[in-house]
Amino acid sequence: MIFIPHSAFRIPHSAFRIPHSALTKMLITLIGPDRFLVGQALHSYIAKHAPEQGGGFGGAEGMGSLNLTRLDGARLAPDELARTAQSLGFFAETRVVVVEGLLSRFGGAKSSDEEGGANEAPAKKVETPGRGRGRSDPGLAESFAQLFGAIPDSTVLILVERGGVAKNNALLKAAARYGKVEEYLPPKGMALERWIKERAASMGVRVTPGAQAALAAGLPDLQTLAGELDKLSLYVGEGETIDEKVLREMSFVARQDDVFEMTSAAARRDTKGALQRLHYLVEGGTAPEGILPVLAWQVRTLIQVRDMLDRRVPEGRMAETAGLSDFIVRKSVGQARQFTMSKLLDIHHKLLELDHAVKTGRAEAEMTLDSLVVEMCR
Repeated sequence: MIFIPHSAFRIPHSAFRIPHSALTKMLITLIGPDRFLVGQALHSYIAKHAPEQGGGFGGAEGMGSLNLTRLDGARLAPDELARTAQSLGFFAETRVVVVEGLLSRFGGAKSSDEEGGANEAPAKKVETPGRGRGRSDPGLAESFAQLFGAIPDSTVLILVERGGVAKNNALLKAAARYGKVEEYLPPKGMALERWIKERAASMGVRVTPGAQAALAAGLPDLQTLAGELDKLSLYVGEGETIDEKVLREMSFVARQDDVFEMTSAAARRDTKGALQRLHYLVEGGTAPEGILPVLAWQVRTLIQVRDMLDRRVPEGRMAETAGLSDFIVRKSVGQARQFTMSKLLDIHHKLLELDHAVKTGRAEAEMTLDSLVVEMCR
């Protein structure tokens, strides 16, 4: 069972007046800058309404994927959504239709106009001849809004926006009128530490207050935190405790500062200093295979920050925009200014190639990390 703490999201009732009669319609809107929580909520709804095992019409099993349709909202036309929503489920009572990125076509989407992801073009710029219209076409918004009010009982329509959406967004208002809206915000401070404690408890392990604070301060987002807790819980075993000693031995957090110093030297084009930092990590007992995911996270963070710099997002808003901690953003801005976006994307591509080569036994991680660090410094 997926646990989503109340502290991690809010449903802004003051912004959305939802008639009681409309709640019978199965229209669910999931929005928020925390992609992990939005993804978890989506997974939970799909598991409930389009299960892979059992619950189908006539006892059919394994039919969940046949009754799940995913549509690209950036290019979706009203008639395509209407056809899909009206289609009957395959040997099941319910069809689930997931539409991602539709709301951001109609203005006021923080995730695209102001707060987009590192590699995502603003939704207002998505253009497909005859179908890429959005903000400039009120009639198109009205067509979608009318469809929201005509969803058959056999269909569960889930609208997904992995980012914030302004309250004046035309389709968001329509979605709230005909269904329910859930907004997922990243927990911060003590709320984040509680999330860590609760997530660990769901895995059967405990986390000391000191380890909670270190993880909350050192890791960038819930997706990374969840992966780190998965790894640490397997390391200590069920019923055991993750403490500061375990973090020093096993955690991403223990290596983060050293990798940051390495990338900082690379940003200054200090090849000697960057290689020294790399060798310090390896000689200190950190396996090259353990450095790769930390470096990959650091580069992805720089891509996010570089993207926001290019779009002139104010530094004071970057943490909220990207779902990162203020501390991580402050540390990364200076480095990100030293790289172009194309350079960072090239480094990230080489990191993925290197990771694959190491995992398939085609390369030695230590030797290829050296060459990658030299490439970063150019």
